[in-house]
Amino acid sequence: MSSRFPAFPLPAEGGTVNESVVERITMSMEHLYAAWNSFTAGLLAFLPHLLQAVLILVIGLLAVRILPKPVNAMLRRTSIDPVAIKYVQRVIKISLWVLIAVMALDKLGIPVTSLLTVLAAVGAAVALAIRDNLANLASGVVLLFTKPFKAGDYIEIGDLGGTVTEIELMQTYLDTPGNTRIAVPNTKMMTETLVNYSAHDCRRQDMVFSISYENDLLQAKALLTELVESHPLVLKEPAPPRVVVTEYAASSINLTAQLWCSSSEYWNLRFDLNEKVKALFDQNGIVIPYNQLDVHLCPPDAAPPKGE
Repeated sequence: MSSRFPAFPLPAEGGTVNESVVERITMSMEHLYAAWNSFTAGLLAFLPHLLQAVLILVIGLLAVRILPKPVNAMLRRTSIDPVAIKYVQRVIKISLWVLIAVMALDKLGIPVTSLLTVLAAVGAAVALAIRDNLANLASGVVLLFTKPFKAGDYIEIGDLGGTVTEIELMQTYLDTPGNTRIAVPNTKMMTETLVNYSAHDCRRQDMVFSISYENDLLQAKALLTELVESHPLVLKEPAPPRVVVTEYAASSINLTAQLWCSSSEYWNLRFDLNEKVKALFDQNGIVIPYNQLDVHLCPPDAAPPKGE
């Protein structure tokens, strides 16, 4: 007759049920003990590596906090732009963290080479997706270290012009004279012709003034020379001011005043001289000619000129 209970293994000959159970428990305990010994042996073998990895992380954390400070102090004593200093600090911190992570993982027995290979493949895919941003980033790095301009300079790039306010890694910000802000991609700053009006402390400007053929040329030249030589914004170095005749135009004689001035006073000098020259010419009867159009009216019954 079949039983509803599972068959219980019979003990070996000469033994009892209790002896069989004890034997099995003993074998299980031996396996458990062996596994525990294996675990503790592996843990004791792994523990020095774990402690070394923790030590690397602690030392690395201190290095990340301490090392950039003397580097920053050293860079500030040089002529490097402050924006470039910030970038160098970021690069140092990122490089330190990467080095620390690689060293810690290597101590833990993780295959760093395979991990770096995977990261390189992922990085290549990401680089293809954001290649325009990477181009701006690379251009920003070049701008920071070649320094074709700095914050506070007035520049023109293509059809844009303004005062440089910030040089970021991706773009450069310009404030226009009308108090608007322009964000120019750094690749544009690198690929187009750039004019820096603030690169030097002083600039030369050539101002053209026209007089009529009926006026006294020498008198007009002498008046202009006296005016520019006595003007407080006109510099005597690197060259004294001078007034020369540059062109006999269709309806005027053009005199050019070549003047050196401070870059910051360029427009103030130009605006002031334009006002004073007009008043000076009016006081001395010197005419500033302007284009005139002569219109000849023919009677309605007159024949049109030939060729019309």
